[in-house]
Amino acid sequence: MTSAWKRLINNEISIDEALQLLVNNEGEIQWSKFDLEVSQRFQSSLKKNLNDLSSIVPLLLWQQCYYIGCSIDIAPQSIQRYKDITGCDIKHIYISEESSKRWSAVKEYDINAININKFNDLFTEEEKSDDISLTSQKYFRKFPDPKDRLAFLISFALHHNASDVHLEAERNHLNIRFRIDGLLRNLSRLPIKDGKSLINALKVMCSMDITDRRRPHDGSTQTSYSFENDPVPVDLRVSTYPCVCGEKAVIRLLPQRNRFETLADLGFTERALSIYRKWINEPHGIIIITGPTGSGKTSTLYASLKEVSSEEKNTVTIEDPVEYTMPGITQGGVNPLAGMTFETGLKSILRQDPDIIMVGEIRDNDTADTAIRAALTGHLVFTTVHTNDVVSVIPRLKGLGLDPDLISDSLLGIVAQRLVRKNCKRCEEHYDPQDKDLEFLNLKIEDCNPAGWRKGSGCEECFNSGFSGREAVVEILDIDETVKQYIRKDEISNIYSYLQEIECNSFRYSACEKVINGVTTIGEIRRVLSSHAMRSFESK
Repeated sequence: MTSAWKRLINNEISIDEALQLLVNNEGEIQWSKFDLEVSQRFQSSLKKNLNDLSSIVPLLLWQQCYYIGCSIDIAPQSIQRYKDITGCDIKHIYISEESSKRWSAVKEYDINAININKFNDLFTEEEKSDDISLTSQKYFRKFPDPKDRLAFLISFALHHNASDVHLEAERNHLNIRFRIDGLLRNLSRLPIKDGKSLINALKVMCSMDITDRRRPHDGSTQTSYSFENDPVPVDLRVSTYPCVCGEKAVIRLLPQRNRFETLADLGFTERALSIYRKWINEPHGIIIITGPTGSGKTSTLYASLKEVSSEEKNTVTIEDPVEYTMPGITQGGVNPLAGMTFETGLKSILRQDPDIIMVGEIRDNDTADTAIRAALTGHLVFTTVHTNDVVSVIPRLKGLGLDPDLISDSLLGIVAQRLVRKNCKRCEEHYDPQDKDLEFLNLKIEDCNPAGWRKGSGCEECFNSGFSGREAVVEILDIDETVKQYIRKDEISNIYSYLQEIECNSFRYSACEKVINGVTTIGEIRRVLSSHAMRSFESK
């Protein structure tokens, strides 16, 4: 949530409005609108010359004037000293005694002390193979301060390519887990008292109200981390949720670099990639990526934009949120409070002379209709929807009120995808396919390349999971003339039969390619693809 001070310096509100946002009529500070940077500037300008500041809350800095909160009168000589040392005017704002007491808890977690950069070089090659639980316990003992523990935890998660950090309050302890390659892994436990301090430090880092533990909160901040000696900005998206034993916090880690450099790195089969590249080189039309949350749709979109964008083309996006920044592309984020929705953003993009448009997600009729019409009027449009397979996208679009003729005329193709973990190259070994494996893939023994099957046995490098890294398993629907006719006639069941006849690039086809070539295991395919998905193109 944007602080009152940030809104003030961005000229969104006046000083009077900022004060009203920050301190209510009862003198209570609204900590969710508070900005610690004002306090840091005030303390820095004093150069530690004064020690009588325990009850003073620096609220705002505006036009060479500090607005400071205090629950009691401040002596005129003290005010004058502040003026002389800071070189700024000083205005006293009365706050409640309760807010003054809570300030002592807030300032304990000075944001300046939460800096993950100091841990960038902490993890040596020798420690790379250590058990992550033992390593975390070692450094938690070494750094008892909650600010240092938080900085270590974020740095450690980035070091191990974790996408999320979970801090889960239980009766007697805080359970810490990392999400690596899509699955949660237990990292460590902290005593509940230390766990509360850790979550408080996190909330302060993201300008959240640490005194309010009864409601969920959302916040964010940005730091940097050195990947192979290259400093990369990292967005932290934080969510808290009140639970029986306290608060749970989840940190989403978003390094501002796309892990997939090209479409070839995503995991498409050669056949699927050839068809997909044909679509993205068309001058206009709409391409839809579908799949559940966490299936890699955003990575596919960004890799696609990277391949088709150039200095001769104007590429504009509307996303929720912007997860990775890309040079040479105009990226915009959804902001409902400011009236920036997918619908309004897309309509505005059409007035920006675009060649290529990316809409993060189609959620409603107006957005769907505008995106389809943009594709029909000479723009290449990329977007996503949530369905289980490629064919299901068509009734979803029709359910949003779109005309079947418009759908068939604008659609270039649809990609459905899931992410599977790849076998660890360090510990993979040969695995003989079983009869139940061949039955699940609907393969005969002579077609399954038994020599190519692999399975990781587990090692220190992959944390004994047998897997390291992920890539997409996809199915694609090429909207050819036959499919267009079925869409116009609302004969969806015939599309399934037709795709089976032409042996299209289905989930089953992609899964078989990965298993028989040793990329992943049959168990991993079963984990992410249901039996229905594996049989989706059989006769309906």
